[in-house]
Amino acid sequence: MIPASLRLLLQASPVVLADAGAAGGVHDRWSGFSPGELKVLGFEPDVRAFDGLIKHQDFFWVNAALGENSQDVDLLVTKHQTNTSLLPPNRVVIDRIYQTPADFDVVKSLSVPCTTLDASSQKFELKITSLKADTQGTELAILRGAEKCMAKSLHVVELEVEFSQLYADQPLFAEVDFFMREHGFMLFDLGNLLCHKWKRSAHIVGRKGQLIAADALYFRSPESLTAILKISDDPVAELAKFWAVCAAYGYADLAFEMALEQISLGALPDKVADDIAKWEKTVTNTSFFSVTRGRGKAANWLRNLADKVDVVRHSHWLNPLGNP
Repeated sequence: MIPASLRLLLQASPVVLADAGAAGGVHDRWSGFSPGELKVLGFEPDVRAFDGLIKHQDFFWVNAALGENSQDVDLLVTKHQTNTSLLPPNRVVIDRIYQTPADFDVVKSLSVPCTTLDASSQKFELKITSLKADTQGTELAILRGAEKCMAKSLHVVELEVEFSQLYADQPLFAEVDFFMREHGFMLFDLGNLLCHKWKRSAHIVGRKGQLIAADALYFRSPESLTAILKISDDPVAELAKFWAVCAAYGYADLAFEMALEQISLGALPDKVADDIAKWEKTVTNTSFFSVTRGRGKAANWLRNLADKVDVVRHSHWLNPLGNP
């Protein structure tokens, strides 16, 4: 889903994904890149998860936390690995909502190194294109330690955000969103919505519970992208990376719109503009189903049926992030 003239530039100027909370490895959405087009700089302080990361010549794994400052910090290891955080669990909220609050019990505290994305970018000599942060409440601290990257090279940021404080004093979505908008990014998608029914009512009818958390996807605003391209040594290669990360999340349409704005500003060579015009003619949202009458009603009926037959349980994850 990338115009040929832009994709060719990714070998010399690859996309660089920074992954904070790298447990489980790189998401499948990044598997569409050819060798040499993608580099990964991953951070995972929990040795249980770090030891399982797959080694690759283009993957750089750091056994450290990512945050606002470079210093040693206390990692609070919990009974359930995915709840491990630099912040203590907020027992008032957790004990009220979760059926198995013991999953948040801290079993030990470890002193681990913490670095910043700005420092790591400089150390590894990598210009960070994309950031994914899933760190149980410390995402805003990571952003504050990445302001140089945000000003010069970052195009997309995927963050786990919370609407209830699962951890003590953690910033909630509103504060994170304000920070992102102040730094030239626009909220484009909310996916993987985690809805929890409260502790003693999971058996009562109704599929959804309280919205607790989600994955928030931010792209550069049109004005911010224009500013970045103006200061870039190679604006076409920079646009290629922006297009590539949009395509990874299934939003090639956004990349196309942004490219049209750059064309209207006279910022792209005629050859690239012509290639983008040719690319547009090769893509369409038509399919067998798109020409079927009544497909909207059928889709709604199927969604309603799924809601009725789905098991009523403690938690639901709704709506994957991005387009398939």
